[in-house]
Amino acid sequence: MLTMRAVSLAGAPSTAPAVGRRPASRPARLGRRASSTPTPPRDASCRVVQDPLSSMSSADFDDAFDARASGSIDLDQSFRREVVERDTAETLRRTIAQMGGAPIQDPREFVSTDEQRLVTAGLFASCAALCARGVAGVAAGEDGGDPLAYGGLLATAALAFWLSDAGVGIFHWSVDNYGSKKTPVMGGIIDAFQGHHKYPWTITKRQFANNIHTTCPATMCVSVPLLLAPGLGPNQCVFAGVFCSMVVLSQQFHCWSHTKKSELPALVLAAQDAGLIISRKAHGAHHKPPFKGNYCIVSGWWNEVFDGTGFFYALEKKIYDATGVAPRCWSEDEDFAVQEDAPEGWGDGIL
Repeated sequence: MLTMRAVSLAGAPSTAPAVGRRPASRPARLGRRASSTPTPPRDASCRVVQDPLSSMSSADFDDAFDARASGSIDLDQSFRREVVERDTAETLRRTIAQMGGAPIQDPREFVSTDEQRLVTAGLFASCAALCARGVAGVAAGEDGGDPLAYGGLLATAALAFWLSDAGVGIFHWSVDNYGSKKTPVMGGIIDAFQGHHKYPWTITKRQFANNIHTTCPATMCVSVPLLLAPGLGPNQCVFAGVFCSMVVLSQQFHCWSHTKKSELPALVLAAQDAGLIISRKAHGAHHKPPFKGNYCIVSGWWNEVFDGTGFFYALEKKIYDATGVAPRCWSEDEDFAVQEDAPEGWGDGIL
């Protein structure tokens, strides 16, 4: 019997040709029964759309096993791929169903607390201090007062803002697609992102500090040590200060991208229309099952780059080939329930 190296759904390598494993050298196309050609087209969509064995009769299984007995390599590989796709589809459905849970029902949980305001203020204070240190460094340097030196700081700030969109997008992609609420350290954040897919209205009800405070402690682990680090140049200080602040503010930009235009301040609307921050229309493309693409939520500028080049899809294929773990965006569960609007009267008198 043919023996080949396979990758199981748990990611462990094996040399046994057991059913439920896929040759490591071949990419899988999840959710569709394999055709007579073992390898799918290069541009085939790698998504779970149905149980690939649902259309297989008992005769199909008999034929496949007969083919294996007669030494047909192509049919043997095709059959294995179908079983792997079936198991992967079921794993994704089960994982997604367990994520997110029910939305928080008590409106008081959306009100900012003094502790949340304090940690938020601490983060922005450290970012402002970094920027101030950068300006002071230019003023005290050999080029003190030189407009070009200050212009360099402004260019650095613009670069940090531009790149923060990419950084936040990569983080958003990772928590949207990998891990679960049981994942150490990040489990709560991962589950919250899945809950947001089910109940996107909740983010619009949170007060400012309540909405962004969860990202502050981790970001302060970067901003505060950099602020205290000796030898940091002016441009480095400004870059770190702007980048860290944008990482945190991305959650507020995200909130505004779900808020009705009639409820947004004119300045926010102008910034959205100018493409400075993510707009409702631009982010709305992400909120369609399976929540694939358009992960960047600062300005959204990098979405065209990442999605247009297939950057994330290439990463997903490499991860799947190496571990057998499929991202959640490979699933297309049409039964995924999305609640766009808050219940009538929810939060009245409290928020």
